[in-house]
Amino acid sequence: MITRQEAIRRLEAVTREITALQRALEEEWDQDSAMTDTQAFLDKCTGWEDARGPEEVIADIYAARTTSSRGAATFEDGAF
Repeated sequence: MITRQEAIRRLEAVTREITALQRALEEEWDQDSAMTDTQAFLDKCTGWEDARGPEEVIADIYAARTTSSRGAATFEDGAF
């Protein structure tokens, strides 16, 4: 358990830290720069454009699938 004095000291330290953070935001925050950075990020994360419809995309995905027996031989040979 902490003493009353220690609790007051900790609260004062937190208050100083919050004040410093608030001051830094007020003095250094550049809203235009933040929006530009955010927009640049979003521009990079946009989806691809495809002229095909959903059915064609799904058909291509299924057509590209392959069958593999890579792991099957391992279990049959008793390797495990």
